[in-house]
Amino acid sequence: MRQTGVRETTKSEYVSLSGETNHTNDEASWYLDIGCSNHMTGRRDWLLDLDTSIKSIVRFADDSIIKPEGSSKVLITRKDEKVVYMHNLLYVPMMKNNLLSLGQLLEKRYTMNLQQRHVEVFNEKQRLVLKAPLT
Repeated sequence: MRQTGVRETTKSEYVSLSGETNHTNDEASWYLDIGCSNHMTGRRDWLLDLDTSIKSIVRFADDSIIKPEGSSKVLITRKDEKVVYMHNLLYVPMMKNNLLSLGQLLEKRYTMNLQQRHVEVFNEKQRLVLKAPLT
């Protein structure tokens, strides 16, 4: 996973770190986002075991609201070819970007380290899950 940018906004006071898989198009990019409360994707073809009984509402920073069409897990292949499963990911067909919620990861006992120009995400067993350089 490599970082594609850092976005800061003073309006909502959040920082978004972004990363991407080893694919080359934007639809394959994953953004580590401290401002979103759930992992989300619009890529139905990536979802494993979609549960359409899960009902929720997503409110964006511009106050627009959408209803996800379910919850699932997704397999992410890291740059080093190791795979990671992310669970409780909302399927939002209109999403153009794929978001990983840092808050949701923290709730699941994941930890983050920001050091030496990288962000590292570790699972509850302290195994490295994701690593992205900062610029």
